[in-house]
Amino acid sequence: MTPTPRDFRRLGFADPAAARRNVLALTPTPREAELFARAWPRLAAELAASPDPDMALNNLERHAAVVDRSVLFLTLAEHPGAAALLARVLGASQFLADALRRRPSNLAWLLEPATMRVWLLEDLAADLAQALALFEARDARMKALRRFKYRHLLRIGARDLLGDADLAVTTEELARLADVCLAEALRAADAAARAAYGPPLGGDGGETGLAVIAMGKLGGEELNYSSDVDLMFVYGADGETAGGRDGCLANGDYFTRVCKELVAVLEEVTDEGYAFRVDLRLRPEGRMGALILSLDRYRDYYAERAELWERQALLKARIAAGDARVGAAFMALARDVVYRPGRDARIVPAIRAMKREIDRALRAKGAEASNVKLGRGGIREIEFLVQALQLLYAGDDPWLRERNTLKAIFRLTERGYLAPALGRTLSEALVHLRTVEHRLQILHEFQTHTLPAARDELGRLARRVGFEGTPALAARRFAARHREIRAVVHRAFREFFAERAAKPRARLRLPSAMALRATGFADPDRARHNLQRILEGRPLVPYAGQLRAALERLYPMLLDALWKSPDPDEALNQFERFLSAAGPRAGLVELLAASPELLAGLVGVCAGGDLLTQLLIAQPELLASLAAPERLRTPKREAAYRAALAPVFAPGLAHAERRDALRRLKQAEELTIVWRYLLGVTSIEGYAREMTALAEAVLGAGFMLTLEPLVERHGVPRDAGGGFVPAVVVGLGKLGGRELITGSDLDLFFVFGADGRTDGRDPIDAHWFYSLAAERLGSTLGDITAAGVAFPVDLRLRPGSKGSGFASSVTALERYYEEYGDLWERQTLTRSRLVLGDPVLGRRVRAALRRLVYQEPLPRASLKEIVEVRRRMELELGKETPGRWHVKYGRGGLVDVEFLAQALQLVHGGRRAEPRGCSTAAALAGLSRAGALAPEAARRLIDHYRFLRRVSAALRLLGARPADTLELAGPMPARVASALGVPSRQAFLDAYRERTDAVRAAYSEHLA
Repeated sequence: MTPTPRDFRRLGFADPAAARRNVLALTPTPREAELFARAWPRLAAELAASPDPDMALNNLERHAAVVDRSVLFLTLAEHPGAAALLARVLGASQFLADALRRRPSNLAWLLEPATMRVWLLEDLAADLAQALALFEARDARMKALRRFKYRHLLRIGARDLLGDADLAVTTEELARLADVCLAEALRAADAAARAAYGPPLGGDGGETGLAVIAMGKLGGEELNYSSDVDLMFVYGADGETAGGRDGCLANGDYFTRVCKELVAVLEEVTDEGYAFRVDLRLRPEGRMGALILSLDRYRDYYAERAELWERQALLKARIAAGDARVGAAFMALARDVVYRPGRDARIVPAIRAMKREIDRALRAKGAEASNVKLGRGGIREIEFLVQALQLLYAGDDPWLRERNTLKAIFRLTERGYLAPALGRTLSEALVHLRTVEHRLQILHEFQTHTLPAARDELGRLARRVGFEGTPALAARRFAARHREIRAVVHRAFREFFAERAAKPRARLRLPSAMALRATGFADPDRARHNLQRILEGRPLVPYAGQLRAALERLYPMLLDALWKSPDPDEALNQFERFLSAAGPRAGLVELLAASPELLAGLVGVCAGGDLLTQLLIAQPELLASLAAPERLRTPKREAAYRAALAPVFAPGLAHAERRDALRRLKQAEELTIVWRYLLGVTSIEGYAREMTALAEAVLGAGFMLTLEPLVERHGVPRDAGGGFVPAVVVGLGKLGGRELITGSDLDLFFVFGADGRTDGRDPIDAHWFYSLAAERLGSTLGDITAAGVAFPVDLRLRPGSKGSGFASSVTALERYYEEYGDLWERQTLTRSRLVLGDPVLGRRVRAALRRLVYQEPLPRASLKEIVEVRRRMELELGKETPGRWHVKYGRGGLVDVEFLAQALQLVHGGRRAEPRGCSTAAALAGLSRAGALAPEAARRLIDHYRFLRRVSAALRLLGARPADTLELAGPMPARVASALGVPSRQAFLDAYRERTDAVRAAYSEHLA
């Protein structure tokens, strides 16, 4: 029976008569009408929920005209996800609807659980290689490239519209898609030029290469559905090609040809569309400049002629494709150009002037309020504010060097350059504005940023953005929220970029540079600057007048505490960050002024580095609780941490609120753990045990948060007999060894009991249910939100290939390691430990893992394979130089001890149980008891390992970048020495070298 116009009106159709005609056209035969009737109840509900039911049904009728209707209607009736996917895509995006109509077979691909997930760069590259494999001719390969692009745009867009991917994931996936297409375009262009002219050679006779530098939104991995890709090209060195069938070319001419062909491969319109529009205007001299320059010419240009806006543009530069060495050299140059020590007074006026020019142009068009990108309170104002702060402060604070705007806001807030409330507001505003921009562009793949003027179009946009109700109601709700966000953004922008009269000087007198130097400050000018900011506040975190009395009481006590600290400069840097991020809180300043012991403790911790300061910045009110001695005396166990996380599940909280609550509670507990360690209440082993117990509690809470929406949609996985299919989480690495410290990832994988299928409204098999659970657990814990991060989750050590999902059955786990697993994977399992899940299944998995690791003792001849892996890690990851040591991967570092212990476990653990400890220290002690290692040798190795772990923890807590890297030329060795209680910088370096020499000698004795 065909639905009536009243039925369509009730479902929200604007034109019921046209909808009825669509349905009649869909069902020209009785058989098709019968099949459609079976699909209609579910389809009707999804159409009503779609952004534009009329558009969705009309597109469905057009789609049905090019496919087998019977198959389509059966799919809609029987596949639980088909109706929702089609209604959302066909009702929100005409260009995706057209792409699906051109290639209707993509629907079956989209409905496979293996498709609807995050695709990594290597996944996309493998898929593109397969898509191109059948074609050799240029035109055929260009068409295949475009089919590949639109197929993945369908996947990315569908996940976005279904709510399966947030803004950050969507923009990152769009950027990855562009990167893969860029790499293929470069490969094709270079192959053609190389065949004609031979390889390009530098002055030393070796080959030189070309790097593609991504700029703008592509560089920041925040691409839109219809963004241009902003690019620059750089080659290594001048010279000449080796010669080919068409002779020789100067390198500049050769690479110019390559770049022109690359652009053509991406931009040319075929009957399959285009790949990407390319914008090259950010290169030196813009449209008038050369298409590509050598490294030396870029260096000369930026040294002599670069303008401030070009420095600003380079904030987002990254290597997208091409020669890695050339790209790395360019990025090193870009860092020197962009990030300069000190404050450049030209930055704020120059960016203010740029925005005024944009505003003038928009006013002339009457688009100042409607343009979500460039208009008042729009995306550009957030970007300009963030970029100004980066240009001002990232020269001295490398942590601020982040290309992605959303992540940069998080880092600026974390460091105290934005007040926490403002940081959260700007993050939420950017997500809203970028989502609106996406929903504008996803409609027709037009590069538009302007809100529609017509009320009905605005209503449909509002529904695409996620506002509920009729189009008229959704439009009103959207308009109110959009006005509110624009006002907040513009107020922050105006306050930062306003032209102000000079501030009155603080009433308290600052110490002179000479006095500060005499009392231990190495950089007295910066110290004066920090003290002034403590008294007056930062531009976006000013102090109110009522704080003056408290600040005047605090000030002399603060100076005294700073002079007594082991590192006055660092203590003051971090104290200023903390106080400015805390905002105008008179109570906090009064607490410090009234409690000299607490102030001295805080200054002492600040002298240790920035990591604890970051934890305090997130929740400054925790400082008062840390003044209570009982919080410091007794370590918590996992059960106590689980109880502390109970507020995550308080009634009435939305899913996003629960995720943020989990982060805040985790940070509060971590703060206490780190505080105990830094104040010497606990050892490095106790610190690691407490962090691991906290991580396991957070994992449990995160798993519950992850399962809730999955079970609601898909149901519970059950086997053929109807029994529940359980799962366990296996921890590896530092998680498995209970050796986590602040900043550690959680290495883990999922194992489920048996094959099965979920019992909900949208059933999927057990494998994909738990694969989705693993992937989304990574997001639940690892995504950056306004509340920060809980724990980064690393699933790369899971068994199986990258395309096989993120979970394995017990049978598949055993088969993989028995038939395909490499020795290094078996070695990884020496640290495996059950951390979460069903206890009965856990016993089975534990037995399987023990058998896989220890059933067959490793022949000593196989040790050379372990030694070779270690050698490569030292070269490729350690990258030590005389002035740069790596505590983890360097010579005699942590990995030497770990590999030694794990190799001997594989040799001796099959015959004796003692060596099978998950932690490195336990393994070494067990090897000693089993007679595989002399007791004194084991004791010394454990002692050296403890020392190196303390160094690693100190480097992380002191904010070393990259982690575990010790730069000898800077202040870090002295700061680590102070943290470890070693009397001097040189004494620490001597002890470090003596211990790493001893570790390498023991490693070589047993393994080399």
